[in-house]
Amino acid sequence: MIHARSFAIFFIATGAVFMSAQAQNIYRCGDSYSQSPCPGGVAIDASDSRTRAQKAQTDAATQRDRQTANTLEKERLKQEAAVSPATPKADAAKASPAAATPHPSSKKKHKEPAYFTAKTAADKKVEKKKSAAAP
Repeated sequence: MIHARSFAIFFIATGAVFMSAQAQNIYRCGDSYSQSPCPGGVAIDASDSRTRAQKAQTDAATQRDRQTANTLEKERLKQEAAVSPATPKADAAKASPAAATPHPSSKKKHKEPAYFTAKTAADKKVEKKKSAAAP
């Protein structure tokens, strides 16, 4: 059992050494970036040049900013709940029942399809010809 465990630890450590992450080359091709070189492309060094202390400081600042944002969001939601009523639609219906029902003339004349199809001016001309030829 101890032999198997030490054998596994040895292979995991060996694999970690040989499989270490290596930075890939990044090329700037005009306004875009790519992993493969392009004509006129410039190789860019994308390695993280920060020290461990700088990275830890940045991570701490990010965490602090996240907590501040969450606190501000909770405060904003409390203020909005205090200012506006909980159910504005129900209050509007109680105040004016006529306002809750739509005006008959505001109804759509034709039913819209369940899906959207983009059409060009040429497509509209074909539709007009078909509808003119139909009767």
